[in-house]
Amino acid sequence: MVIELIGLISWDWFLVSALIFLVGYVFAYPVWRWNINVLIKYPVWVWGWVKRKIGPQDHWFKIFVFIFVFNSFSLLVNFLSGFLVVLPFVLAFFLGLHLGVISMKEFGEISFAMMFLNPVAWLELPASWISFAIGIDLGLEIFREGFNLNPFIELLPVFILIVIPFLLMAASLETALIKKITGEEMESFN
Repeated sequence: MVIELIGLISWDWFLVSALIFLVGYVFAYPVWRWNINVLIKYPVWVWGWVKRKIGPQDHWFKIFVFIFVFNSFSLLVNFLSGFLVVLPFVLAFFLGLHLGVISMKEFGEISFAMMFLNPVAWLELPASWISFAIGIDLGLEIFREGFNLNPFIELLPVFILIVIPFLLMAASLETALIKKITGEEMESFN
């Protein structure tokens, strides 16, 4: 079943999504350096909101559920954006831009390159690129055939059985890393 679902993913659109994301990510550097506030304000606001909702002091289950639900909703939006045909391309760029801005804000230039060494990103980024790829496929089908729910119904299992497990693993890993890193930091202060 999963093998069949993997066959439904357009790897060309996966790669295009990854490339558009990377362009947005690289574009974040000059946006941050030149302080282009109109492009900085939203990701900084969302990041602040996330940090107000969860923190390393929270129970691991709360952190896990928040990360999983937040990322699942975000990637579901990526998939559903295909109903608006060109929106997945735009969202792929802005996802890269937003993650780049947050990286610059939190960690400076060093984190800009280091993000790709983060094992959580190894799970979350392919999941996001798959969600964009199936969103693009959905949009193209709507463009060719007119509005029809059949492509959505056909691609929804890809989201549920491939993207969601990636996000479950990513949320588990991220929660474990948050707890491990903050636990070690707290021990060093004692």
